[in-house]
Amino acid sequence: MFARLLNLPAMWRFVRSHRADRNIWDPANDLELALYASVFGNNFLHYGFFPNLPVDPETISLATVRQAMNDYASLLVERLQPAERALDIGCGMGGLLARLAQAGVRATGLTPNNAQTAHIRANWPDIPVINSTLEAAPEKGLVRPEYDVLINAESFQYIDLNAGMTTVRSLFAADATNPRWLCIDYFRLNEGARNKSGHLLRDFEAGLEKHGFTVRERVDVTENVLPSLAYGRMLAKRLALPLLHFSVDKFFLRHPWLAYLFQDWTNTKLEGVRLDTLDPDVFRRDKRYLLFTLTPR
Repeated sequence: MFARLLNLPAMWRFVRSHRADRNIWDPANDLELALYASVFGNNFLHYGFFPNLPVDPETISLATVRQAMNDYASLLVERLQPAERALDIGCGMGGLLARLAQAGVRATGLTPNNAQTAHIRANWPDIPVINSTLEAAPEKGLVRPEYDVLINAESFQYIDLNAGMTTVRSLFAADATNPRWLCIDYFRLNEGARNKSGHLLRDFEAGLEKHGFTVRERVDVTENVLPSLAYGRMLAKRLALPLLHFSVDKFFLRHPWLAYLFQDWTNTKLEGVRLDTLDPDVFRRDKRYLLFTLTPR
């Protein structure tokens, strides 16, 4: 091992070869797709929506989570009409696209992820999908202003706020009779939130005013998505962390000289694991999960 570590030319060739391999993509090697496909057995990448509250995490199963993910998609599908032209921005693995197509919506997906693009093309060849970021797509001529509805389902948080709103505003069709932007995502309530993901809600709302969007609908679904966090936290506390402790203890039992060197340090690190990002109370304190229906003025 130390010889390999000190062989810098060989290390550099290894790193370069693996970077190159990323450009030659094989769907079977995409870890994200493999994980979600094996765990949930569907094509959604979001929190899910639990319509009936309260929900005891002890009663949740993988089947319950799959249904919640489908119910989340229903929140959006029911807000569109058949034959409307829709662009699903950050379409993930295509679960929402498939639901929209089933409802008669003329849906197009957009994702910068090569693996997701290939997955959608392989599973739904009749659904167009654009392999690009939102901001770059118009510049490359990949999208035109031809949509009735723009959709961001837990994806706008990854897009620059001003650039994203400018681009969304530019993609509505001139003949759209009911143009609207459906944006469902979580937003931070303050700068001091422990988890920094998500736009600040005040910045998002200020951006809507700046870019000429009217809020037609604002639905707070925070409580409806929190059961997924509670379920994940329960699995982490009752399954993942105990298995990790067991594996570490068993490893050190078999390697006493490594235990002498590293066991105290490892145990300290394990004891310091925090699950704040899966804590519903922390999320409830710091964030809001909101569904917006927005119309351009």
